[in-house]
Amino acid sequence: MRRLELLDYGRFFAAIIVILFHYTFNGIANGKIDTLKHVDSLIEFTKYGYLGVELFFMISGFVIFNSAKNRTPAQFAVSRAIRLYPSYWFAVIFTSIFSFHWGGDIMTVTPSQIIVNFTLLQNYLNIEHVDGVYWTLVYEIKFYALVFFLLIIGLKKHLDLLFILWPIAMLGAFITGYDDLPYLGGYFYYFSAGALFAILQINKSLEIILSIIISFILGLLYSIDQALLKSEFMGVIFSEYIVGLIIFCFFVFFIFLNTKKAQSLKLPLSKIFGALTYPVYLIHAHFGYMFISKYATEENKIFIYIVTISIVLSVSYFMHRVIEMRLSNVWKTLFMSTLYEIIIKIQSIPSKLIIAYNKLAKQA
Repeated sequence: MRRLELLDYGRFFAAIIVILFHYTFNGIANGKIDTLKHVDSLIEFTKYGYLGVELFFMISGFVIFNSAKNRTPAQFAVSRAIRLYPSYWFAVIFTSIFSFHWGGDIMTVTPSQIIVNFTLLQNYLNIEHVDGVYWTLVYEIKFYALVFFLLIIGLKKHLDLLFILWPIAMLGAFITGYDDLPYLGGYFYYFSAGALFAILQINKSLEIILSIIISFILGLLYSIDQALLKSEFMGVIFSEYIVGLIIFCFFVFFIFLNTKKAQSLKLPLSKIFGALTYPVYLIHAHFGYMFISKYATEENKIFIYIVTISIVLSVSYFMHRVIEMRLSNVWKTLFMSTLYEIIIKIQSIPSKLIIAYNKLAKQA
C-alpha cells in the first residue's frame, strides 16, 4: 500500500483531539486531575474529542485490510505484533514508574498488574489496565484476530466479499437485537467502514457504496447512543447533532482520501506525524493526568499543559526512533522465531493429518 500522507495527518489529528479531551475534560471529570476545574467555554469543544477513537478505528480498518491483502497469515500476525507490542511494552513500563510514585488511590499499579498488562490480555483476566487508554487496544486485537482467522482458514481471496457482507450482517443483528454479539455491533461499525473504503480504492461498485452507507448509519446511531449515555453519566450535555456532524466529517474525510488529489498530496512532517501517533496515544493519558495534578494550578495551567504535551511528544519521539526503529531487527527476530514459527506449525497440522490418514487408509 502506497503511503498516504493525508492519512498520517488524520492519525495525528485523532490523537490530538483525544489528548485535549483527556487533559481538559475527562481527567478533571473523573478526578484523575484534581488540581484544576473545567473551563466551560473550552470543554464545549474538547469534550467531543473522545470521538477521535472512532476515527482511529476507521483508519485501522483501512490500513489493516490493505495489510492483510498482501501477506500470509504468519506474515500478517508478525507485522501486527511488531507494530503493537514493542512500544506498548515501553509504555507500560513508563506509565507504571510514574504510577508507583504519583498514582495515589486512583492510578496506582501493582507488579502483578504490570506483568499481566504485558500480555495485553488483562481485559480477559479481569485485571485493570495500567493506563485507561489501553481499552482501545482490546478492540484492535479483536479486529486483528478476525482478519487473521479469515486468512488462516484460506479466505484471503474472498476478503473483499466478506467485508462487503459484514455491514449487512451487522444490520441484521441490529434489527433483531443481537448487535451485542462479537463483531456485530459497536465500534466494529467503524472498522468495517475503514476496510470498505480501502476496497473502494480499487472497486467502486454500488455494493461497496451501499455497505459503507449501512456502516455509516449504524455507526452514527451507536455514537449518538453513546453520547446520550455520557450525558446521563457525566452530567454534561453531549449534543447528538454535533456528534452526528463529527462522524459525518470522518466519512467525508475518507471519501476525499479516496480521490487522486488526496492520494497525491505532499504534506510537511506527515511521516513523523504518522509515526508519533501510536506512541503519543499510549503514554499521554495517565502520565499526563499525574503530571498535571502534581504541578498545575489555575494560575500556571497553560504553561503546565505546554510542558506536559512537550514531554509526551519528546518521549514518543524516543519511542519511535529507538524502540520502533533502532531495535526493529530485535523485534523482527523475536516474533519471527516465536509467533511466526508457531503459526507455520499450526498451518501444517491439516496436511499432516491428511498424510497420516492416507497412510492408515493404505495399510487398511
